[in-house]
Amino acid sequence: MSGSPAVTALARFLPPDRLDDAVQLLDDRGLAKLELMAREIRLISDEASKKPIESDLQEGAAAELLARGVAAMKELDLLRRSRTDPMNAEVKAVNALFKVVTDPCEALVGKGGALERLILAYRQVKRARIEREQVEARRRQEEAARREAEALAKVDAATTAKAREKAMAAAEAASRAQAVAVVEAPREMPRGVRTDSGSVSGRERWVLLGIHDMDLIPPSYWVDPVVIDALKKVLQRAITAGAREIPGCSVGVEEGLTRRIG
Repeated sequence: MSGSPAVTALARFLPPDRLDDAVQLLDDRGLAKLELMAREIRLISDEASKKPIESDLQEGAAAELLARGVAAMKELDLLRRSRTDPMNAEVKAVNALFKVVTDPCEALVGKGGALERLILAYRQVKRARIEREQVEARRRQEEAARREAEALAKVDAATTAKAREKAMAAAEAASRAQAVAVVEAPREMPRGVRTDSGSVSGRERWVLLGIHDMDLIPPSYWVDPVVIDALKKVLQRAITAGAREIPGCSVGVEEGLTRRIG
C-alpha cells in the first residue's frame, strides 16, 4: 500500500510520521479520500486572498471558497468518524461493563462514600470528646496549681511547726495532682489509622460555607478573571434572552456567518 498512487500523492501534504500513521490506519479508499480533501484545502488556501474584500464579486468568490472549505471539513470529519466511532462505541461498552462493579464500589469507598461518611462522623464525635477532656484536664491543672499556690502561701505564713507541716503536705498533694492532670491529659486528635492494607488519614482545610451578604465582599474578589468570565456568561445569557440595556455594560450587534452546504 505504501507505493500506491494515493500514498504518493498524500506525501505532498503530510509529514513522514503522519504519512506512516495514515497508511497504518486507513484503507485505500480512506487514503484516497484524505488525499482528495488535503488537495482541496491546499487549493482553497492558495486561492484565498489575504487582502480586504472590495467588491461583490470578491465577496462571492470568498463565499464560494468558504463553502468548499466547510464541505471539505465535513468530508474529513466523516472519514475520521468512520475510524473513531467504532472504537468509541467499544470504549463506551467496556466502560458500561465495568461501571456495573465500580459504581457500587465508588459509592462505598469513593470520595463522600458511605465508609468515608461513617469515619468522618466518628472522628467528629471523637474530636469533640478529646476537646472536652482537654478542657477538663486544663481545669484540673489550673485548680491544682491554685491549691498549690495557696498551700505555699500558708507555708510562708505559718507561725507554728504543725501549721507549716500541714501546709507543706497540702502543697505536695496539690503538686502531685497537678502532675497527674498533666500526665492524664488526652493527646491531640490522631491524624488517621494505619492497617495491614493501608492507612486512612484525616485532613482539615478552611472552606467557604456560604455567602450571607454579597455587598460586603471586598471589590478585589469581584475583579478576579474567574468571576469576570462567569459574569460575562450570565450577562450574555440575559442578552440572548432579550435584554438590550444592562447598567454598566455595552450591548450591541455583532455579525457572524451561517454556513450551509449544498
